[in-house]
Amino acid sequence: MVVGLLAISVLAGCSNPETRSQANRGFDYEGERLRSTPLLIPGGLEAPAFNNDYVVPALSDGAQRGVTGRELDIRPPTQVLPLVRGSEAMDGGTGLWFYQQRLDQPLEQELSQALEAFFAAQKADSGRDGQGWQSNGRPIGNADQRFGWQLVPDAVRRAVAVQVNLVGSEGLAQDRQRAEAAMLNAFSLSYQRELTQQQERLDRSPITLELDQPQGRLLAAEGYDRTWKRLVTLLPQLGFKLTNRQQALGYVDVDYDGLSASKWRELGLPELDIPEREYRIQLGDLGNQSSITLSDKDRIPVSAEVLGGFAATLGEAFRRTDLIR
Repeated sequence: MVVGLLAISVLAGCSNPETRSQANRGFDYEGERLRSTPLLIPGGLEAPAFNNDYVVPALSDGAQRGVTGRELDIRPPTQVLPLVRGSEAMDGGTGLWFYQQRLDQPLEQELSQALEAFFAAQKADSGRDGQGWQSNGRPIGNADQRFGWQLVPDAVRRAVAVQVNLVGSEGLAQDRQRAEAAMLNAFSLSYQRELTQQQERLDRSPITLELDQPQGRLLAAEGYDRTWKRLVTLLPQLGFKLTNRQQALGYVDVDYDGLSASKWRELGLPELDIPEREYRIQLGDLGNQSSITLSDKDRIPVSAEVLGGFAATLGEAFRRTDLIR
């Protein structure tokens, strides 16, 4: 117990490198001055010639002097982090670029809603004006600071930049940069959390699957990524053993062993009555839809009867959100 208390005391006295603004050594050197004495020349010898090309001149009274010693902030600049997938920091770290990924909503409108949600979640004092938004620094722990926010669209890049500026500060440039970067990172983290929650809700929502008998395929009313994720999640529950899968190429090799009648009743799904053998399931990207085809191990498409039975069971499973683990 004594050793533990001593360790806690030592750690409590240590400062975090991220928050320590001063060097961890003394500053006695600030009082030192250059002291020099003339070179002593023995009698009978001449003084050597001196080259004055490298003499450091004294600073003039009007010269700009930087901070030294205790006044020097040794903390590194805070880095703007592109936490949202597909985002990138602007040159100079003055903002973040976000790129259009969803087609159902303009990106500028989506970012506006994300900013308002960010202010509300942090209970920050905020308001909107002709230039964008104004907010206090509550999200980064300094409610006395004021920040200006702007959305800068770029139609060519199909992107929108989020920029933030510390308002009315007379402090050091490094302090401004740290505050602005911290605020951008706080918003970026909040936005990423919201996007992750949206994706999780989408991944757990029903997907409609229909049989396109003339084309010998199934059509999923969802994009490629969600259809792939739903497919590889459900197949093992339906008696398929995944032996090989390549998402980039869109195929899954499976070995169908079937399930017992009691297991089908437990799942509440139509019993899948197809030959127990190896199959290849191929996905196709159709934009807002995805195609699913079924063939045997020799890549020969299955019969219409087998495809119909597969569609009936898989279609019901795609609509069942309780089967998603």
